[in-house]
Amino acid sequence: MKKAYKLLIFTIFSLIILVISITANLNNFKRDNPEIIINYPQQSYFDKQLYVEKLIQDEYYAGLIKEGFYNKIEKSISDIPGIQKAETYKLYNGKIIIDLYDRKPLAFMSLDSKFFIDEESNIIKDDKLEMQLPLVSPYTSKEDVNEIVKIILELNKDKYLVDQVERYWVEDGQIFTNLKSFDFNIKIGNSNNLKEKIKKLKAYCVYYNKETSNLNYNQIDLTYNNQLVAIKN
Repeated sequence: MKKAYKLLIFTIFSLIILVISITANLNNFKRDNPEIIINYPQQSYFDKQLYVEKLIQDEYYAGLIKEGFYNKIEKSISDIPGIQKAETYKLYNGKIIIDLYDRKPLAFMSLDSKFFIDEESNIIKDDKLEMQLPLVSPYTSKEDVNEIVKIILELNKDKYLVDQVERYWVEDGQIFTNLKSFDFNIKIGNSNNLKEKIKKLKAYCVYYNKETSNLNYNQIDLTYNNQLVAIKN
């Protein structure tokens, strides 16, 4: 009887040791191989899922995750074209969360090679990007691109104009644009007094629609204060 009791105690003790060992091994495995959850933006402009996941599975990045070097992971992911930034953090249950944020395309610089401009005036290449965006001349200087971005951001606040602009270009240091529904060019000049310029532009569009049969102006100039100048070339 005593031998059976001792055997039972030994068996229970062995099972406890086995459970503790398995649990410890599982915890070590989870620590060394944590679950990684990648949260992509709700409005995503770029097909980058495969690229990001292959990057994270690389042995080098697995080491960074194991050591908790999240800033290096964020830097590497943020270098992927089209990604503005990545935020990485660890939950109490050991899961690693990576939140991704896209750059927002504002305009193309080339329809053939798909170079686009984002909100920070970065010029990025993405052959798969499919969007209806205005076109900026590929010969535009960095300084003029910065000005055009300011103009686009302000025009995009207007529900009508956001889908109307066809392209932007520069002549003699002055920025021009045109609209899909009208056959005249628009001289914006620069990003100064944009709200006033947009107000004048919309007022002229309404007037033009009413008087189109009597008008043959092919350019309007928004650069003058408190007035709009229409030009016949």
